[in-house]
Formats: sequence, C-alpha cells, structure tokens
Amino acid sequence: MSQPASAAGRPDAHRFLSAVVPCESGGNPRVVNEIGAGGLFQFLPSTWRGVGGQGLPQNASVAEQWKRAHILYAQQGTSPWYASKSCWGPKL
Repeated sequence: MSQPASAAGRPDAHRFLSAVVPCESGGNPRVVNEIGAGGLFQFLPSTWRGVGGQGLPQNASVAEQWKRAHILYAQQGTSPWYASKSCWGPKL
C-alpha cells in the first residue's frame, strides 16, 4: 500500500520529532523562549491550542507534548520547525 501524496517525501514522524527536540528545547519540557514558545517542541500558545492543547505546552506532560507534536507534524510536516533545520535537516 502506498502512502498518501501528502505524506510522500516526509521523514518518519517520530524520527523527525526526535531530531527536533535537542535543537528546539535541549530536551527540557518546561523551557520557554523569549517569544513565549514553550515545551519540548517550542509550541507557541496559539499553535498549541490549534492542535487541541489546553493551557500552556510547557505545563503539559511530556506524553501530551509528543501527542500534539505528532498532530502538528501530520497537519504541516516539517515547516513549523524550519528554524531548527540545521539540527534535523542533515540527519533525515
């Protein structure tokens, strides 16, 4: 069975997201950056809410942060994490 066209050419979600974490948050699920993005995947609060998150990402469990990151990846691919491409791009 082939993948849907929207998934063609995308790296495996878990592999990709695992490469994003060190660059975005250094592995700290509670970190918040200077513009208010927080958690492992540095979600902006509006993006977090857009994928069904409640509260702030840095206050959510690690499992919840991963769940929401998988949803965002399914919706938008690698584009939300383009700024960290230097970390994940060469690996995938």
